[in-house]
Amino acid sequence: MGGILDVRALAPKDRHAGIFGAFKDLAPGDYFVLVNDHDPKPLLYQFQAEHDNEFEWWPLERGTEVWRVIIAKREAKDTHRTVTDYLQTDHRRLDAIFERFSRAVKDGRWEEASKDFREFSLGLKRHIGVEEEILFPVFEEKTGMKDSGPTFVMREEHKDIKALLDSILSGTDAKNPAAVAKGMSALTNTLGDHNMKEEQILYPESDHFLSDAERSDVIKRAQAA
Repeated sequence: MGGILDVRALAPKDRHAGIFGAFKDLAPGDYFVLVNDHDPKPLLYQFQAEHDNEFEWWPLERGTEVWRVIIAKREAKDTHRTVTDYLQTDHRRLDAIFERFSRAVKDGRWEEASKDFREFSLGLKRHIGVEEEILFPVFEEKTGMKDSGPTFVMREEHKDIKALLDSILSGTDAKNPAAVAKGMSALTNTLGDHNMKEEQILYPESDHFLSDAERSDVIKRAQAA
């Protein structure tokens, strides 16, 4: 569980076969971290075509030379997966990374803290992008609420969250525990209330008016974000 699959040394023609073989061997609930030298989005589309609703896809790093992504086998195939389940799963995943980052800061392991926070920041900014570019427009079209509805409030809070992410990263790279602690406290307080509103109001309401096909489309587009 949690192994590394680095395919950079493999010939391009052999990579997908090796990756799908590794996925087949996973037990339900297990995962590996794929390391590649380019954007693996074509691989994602193949997973969506051949293993729809059977896998999770969570990017960890998007660089010019290295791309890392978690590929997990879901506990069970669910053809009626909800937007709530998908986005809550990402919330819990991000919470775990943030906790790992917090421990690294507490122990003074700054290199690990920097790596962990970069994963967290990339993941949370991606999550925000999924909401603002994919889910919110659908919600606004279905409800007619845009300039005064819940998505307006969420967009404003997202601005504060992204500013805090940048501030914490700067403090982490500077190995400044006081600055990091201040930013972490503000972010934790903001996210606690923000995520609760999303999970208890926005996500369930979205699922209520979306068909199974529409929910599936939102999730597939979110995976590719």
